[in-house]
Amino acid sequence: MTQNDYPTHSMQRQQADTVAFQPHRPSAHPNTNYLELGKFGAIVGFCGAGAANLRRMQRDEISGSEVLFDSLRTAVAAGLATATASFVANQFRSSSLSLAATLATGTAVMYVLNTESREKTDEQ
Repeated sequence: MTQNDYPTHSMQRQQADTVAFQPHRPSAHPNTNYLELGKFGAIVGFCGAGAANLRRMQRDEISGSEVLFDSLRTAVAAGLATATASFVANQFRSSSLSLAATLATGTAVMYVLNTESREKTDEQ
């Protein structure tokens, strides 16, 4: 090997500077923080259920405590459905398959969670 085959100190420094100052590139799957997505889904679910339940309370169909309980229950279900659907959707590279997986998974999770809670409510 000749001396030119070894990288010089200035070449190593230049390579290090190039690596250090490269712009941030998002990952291939930007929505991999499922806890944050679950929180977002819970907030959206709580707002939607809260609005619907306030209307029911105004019509004297349910009490204030039932508004809070049902809104919280729906928020938890929506958060779980959002996080689960996001996880499943990230397993696909195709955007159309990812969308279909999101819709199918979110619907299935909400169906199962709502079926369980409705059955318990009907038993009481």
